[in-house]
Amino acid sequence: MAVEAKIQSIARGHPELFTTYGETSPFAEAYRALRINLFQNNDQSLWSVGITGAGPGHGSSTTAANLGLIMGEVRARVVLVDCDFLKPSLHRIFEIPNTVGFSSVLNGEVGVEHALQVVAGQPLLKVLPAGPSVPNPAALLQPAVLDAFFKRLRSETDLLILDLPSIRVVSYTVFLASLVDGLLLVVRSGTTAVGVDRIMQRQLKGARVIGAVLNKIPTDGSEVASYRAYAMYNRKR
Repeated sequence: MAVEAKIQSIARGHPELFTTYGETSPFAEAYRALRINLFQNNDQSLWSVGITGAGPGHGSSTTAANLGLIMGEVRARVVLVDCDFLKPSLHRIFEIPNTVGFSSVLNGEVGVEHALQVVAGQPLLKVLPAGPSVPNPAALLQPAVLDAFFKRLRSETDLLILDLPSIRVVSYTVFLASLVDGLLLVVRSGTTAVGVDRIMQRQLKGARVIGAVLNKIPTDGSEVASYRAYAMYNRKR
């Protein structure tokens, strides 16, 4: 009960968090549907997942945070990495320090085991915040360093989730997207199909896009708040 109460306490303080143990709201069910759709075929090759928004404010960090939480219901060991060095948000969502993080690991200042932080009340979920700001984030993303980072986590993690900056705002998102086993594109309701198709064809050619999350769907007049996520899953390249 104490564990559940702590998670619910965090969720109440942060509108981005919709999921808790046993939660049956439409919000939590939407993220369970996303989890099921991602792993319905028990695809063991899907170890690392990147999540990016079709534009700023489309909700990629919210999706990443809630997917990480909902994976705890199936006893999955998850590491959630904030890759947005310009406007990080996972440390705020989960109420953890951002003094040491991903930038510290990439700089060689600390090992990844010293930068990971356990989410209060959910020991299977660890978060690697973005860390201190750096003048040129792209320069940190050296292939050899990232390869060592992935190898270090693979043996002790069931799922690695990279919370990526919007594909339309940050150039290095394309590079990181090409390294993960699958990429989810978060699209805010009202975005034109033409705009999404343009992103898929021009900016995500090197990524394995496995699906899209349609986000912030209006639900006027219902008991559901004006934020809900639905998953559309497509394993075709």
